[in-house]
Amino acid sequence: MTDYKSWNNYPKVEHSEVKYLSVEEKLFFGEKKYLAYGLGRSYGDVCLNDNGHIVVTTKHNKIYNIDVENGVLNCESGVSIKEILDIITPMGWFLPVVPGTRNVTIGGAIANDIHGKNHHKVGSFGNFVISLELLRSDGEVIRCSDQENQNFLKATIGGMGLTGIIISAQIKLKKIESKYVDTRTERYGSLEEYFEINNRLENMNEYTVSWVDCLLKNNGELRGVYHSGNHISKRPSKEKKENNLKIIFPITPPFSFVNNLSMKIINESYFRINKNSSEKIQHYKPFFFPLDVIDKWGRAYGRKGFLQYQFVVPNENGFETMKKILSEIKINNQTPALGVLKTFGDIKSKGYMSFPRKGLTLALDFRIKNSNTFKFLERLDKIVIEYNGSLYPAKDARMSNDSFNKSFTEIEKFQKYIDPKFSSSFWRRVNKI
Repeated sequence: MTDYKSWNNYPKVEHSEVKYLSVEEKLFFGEKKYLAYGLGRSYGDVCLNDNGHIVVTTKHNKIYNIDVENGVLNCESGVSIKEILDIITPMGWFLPVVPGTRNVTIGGAIANDIHGKNHHKVGSFGNFVISLELLRSDGEVIRCSDQENQNFLKATIGGMGLTGIIISAQIKLKKIESKYVDTRTERYGSLEEYFEINNRLENMNEYTVSWVDCLLKNNGELRGVYHSGNHISKRPSKEKKENNLKIIFPITPPFSFVNNLSMKIINESYFRINKNSSEKIQHYKPFFFPLDVIDKWGRAYGRKGFLQYQFVVPNENGFETMKKILSEIKINNQTPALGVLKTFGDIKSKGYMSFPRKGLTLALDFRIKNSNTFKFLERLDKIVIEYNGSLYPAKDARMSNDSFNKSFTEIEKFQKYIDPKFSSSFWRRVNKI
């Protein structure tokens, strides 16, 4: 049963059984291990369970209630961010944290404690989980909140689905006046310029993120486009028509469309199109979810797939770490296809295993060429860990046991709340099980 994959098409696994979540129908917890599976937007094997069972949650997608007075969403875990935003934005509400795609379930958002462009202002998604219901393999449903079963809440937020199946959640929403965002773009030609722009604009804007081109061979070692924005405070007098254009990448080709030449063309075009702009009113969709326009874009990497590499390092080590990472990329002639650079704020995440923490974070996509790609990423691991950084499980398919243990300091606390019938390919790999 290979239809249920991770977004990067690696690793390839076989699930022994696929079930759909139904709370009315009791799950049969037999010899095999279980894992919940949403929309499969994790990169790597955190959402995979090779030779085990998966429980698909996407049909468990009701919205029970939206408290429009207090801004509280009560829903099942399989409902997607897209479905939620389509309903709540006309009501004047928004999810407090959104990732780079709308195609993520609420259960997945909690299990990976997702972060967005506003981490420096509000922290990660788990901070807005008022409560959740957790189905354990013994049939017990545990209600978790800051007041009730708090340790289960901390273990489940960022817990990669290992504490059981999240069946429902209450989420605190954010009040907005319009679907539009007041945005600006500013180009830069070096890492030093990025820090200057970020220091100037971060406090003024709720949302900030930077696209990075690591292919440029200049003295600055990179260039990029810094995007920032805020929800507009009142409805525009004339709202632009929403563009719902969607392009579908039709097949997974035997070869990769992503190579040095294609990326040079794409990066050059992106840099030229995104000129410095003091103000531009955008609908929230292209601002938050630009890649959702191309459905199944991960297929462009071909049958071998690709690896996303995301890390965070403390601010005091950020500049030096980035310089070393960029140098390693050029020395090894590895071509990152997508680069996203931003800073995390100092609002602590609730989860024992939450990835976001104060510092500088960079996410890069690398086409899988051969074994050298994996050896190269191991060298990046050493740099990140040497500078007290951490790697993101939801974006990983190959980190070592040592890198994992050095990335998270509260593993022992977390392990106490793992359901004995739940596991994943990721968990067995990083624990050498």
